Amino acid sequence: MNYLKLAVLLSAAVLLLGCASKMNDVRIGMTRDQVVEAIGAPNSTSEMGNTAYLNYQLYSDWIFTNRYYVRLTDGQVDAFGRVGAFNLGF
Repeated sequence: MNYLKLAVLLSAAVLLLGCASKMNDVRIGMTRDQVVEAIGAPNSTSEMGNTAYLNYQLYSDWIFTNRYYVRLTDGQVDAFGRVGAFNLGF
């Protein structure tokens, strides 16, 4: 029984790391095209003035969804991360 619990925990950890590893490819200063090339097309976008938000729902498996954002100002990434993680209002 303990082996089953260990196997389930290890599987969950590997699946959760899949989402995080995609976001690890994003860097401050990247362009929109570079972000899309690195992690794929966003699920949605919004723009206001010179600021754009790329919104992603990255799946760690078919059960869990994690929401991430990439903020671009003047065409370059200046912030990114998990939605709600930094108390920035998004």
